[in-house]
Parts: sequence; structure tokens; C-alpha cells
Amino acid sequence: MRELLKHALPFWKDLTENEQNALADGVKEGLYKKGQVLHYGGKQCAGVQIIKKGQTRVFVTSAGGGEITLFRLLDGDVSILSAACMLKGLDIELDMEIEEDSLICTIPKVLYKNISEKNIKVKDYTLEMVSEKFSDIMWLFNQYVFSNVAARLADAILEHRALAGSDTLIITHDALARDIGTAREVVTRLLKQFQRDGLLKLARGRIKVLDAAKLEKV
Repeated sequence: MRELLKHALPFWKDLTENEQNALADGVKEGLYKKGQVLHYGGKQCAGVQIIKKGQTRVFVTSAGGGEITLFRLLDGDVSILSAACMLKGLDIELDMEIEEDSLICTIPKVLYKNISEKNIKVKDYTLEMVSEKFSDIMWLFNQYVFSNVAARLADAILEHRALAGSDTLIITHDALARDIGTAREVVTRLLKQFQRDGLLKLARGRIKVLDAAKLEKV
């Protein structure tokens, strides 16, 4: 556990021995199955989470039930927004979908908050990470406002290609629609157009990227 914390938390070396011991002893480790959805916001404040192994998708849901993917977390990534409720005046509602069976280590809210209040390095890290994530989210929403759906879909396909490390993706039209916050019918129509343009090949539950360079230019 200490090795994981040492590599995941940049401020680890700035902690006192007592603070390091408290974190190492206080971390809760949990196994989450593919398909599970965890909710954060309001009173549901988990604390700081570290993805020890696996892959998750963090997203927001509209009142009408639509989803927009904000970012993904992979091995070793830290989810600071799951503890954002520690910051006064900051109230956000997020969901995390477990995309692969995942082992997640959680630093409880109370423990992390106590150390943050005593150690300026921890507080600085928390504010910097939250600010950075919100900057990323604002950039993403600007893309939704000012870019077209085809470009967002192409970006989503390229992201999944990078995650899979393969040109052949096992993914549904529904999953892509959730990623980019649009209707499945729109995704299906655009994928068929991409296929006609020679950018990819469609099969049931699969997409094969034929021309990644052209997809990047969509």
C-alpha cells in the first residue's frame, strides 16, 4: 500500500511519518465489478480514490437521462473529484461507471481532510488537482458547444482505440452515444457515413478503424 501511495500522491515525501502511517493504515481497498455505477455528490463523499487496477468512466447525467463522459481513470490514476465535497461551496454530482473489474483504494474523507488541514502541501495539491480537472471539464463543455457531433464521435473512437491498443474496438453505438452526449440514432448514422468514407468498418458490436489519420481530421 505504501508503494502505491508513494507513486500516486506527489506530496507523499512531504508528509510526516505519522501522516504517512495514518494514510497507509486508513486506506480502504475495494473490488468493483464491471458495470457497477458509483454516485458522488451531496452527502455521498467517498474521499480520494486511487485506481490500483482497472478502468472507470466518470460522467454527468442530465435531467432527461442523457450522459456526457468527462474523463476516464486507469491504473494508478487519482480521482480527486470524488473528494471535492470537502471544499466549501463546491457541490457537484458525478457518477463513475466501472468499465473493467477494478481494484480501488479510497482514502476516507475525514482522514484526508484532517491531513490536508495540517499540511499545506496536501492542501495545495488538492486545490491544484481540482482546478486542473475543472479546467479540463470546461474545455470539454466548450467542445460540446462549439464543435460538431461528428468531430466528437471521431475523437471518442480514437480515444477507445488508444485505450484498447488496437484498431478493432468491441463497443456498442449506445456506449459511444453516452460518451459524447447524443442519441444512439445520431451515432449510428454518423458511423455509417464514416464507413462510406472509408474511415472504419462496422460489424455487430465491433468497429474497426481503417484510417486513424483521417479520423483525426474530422
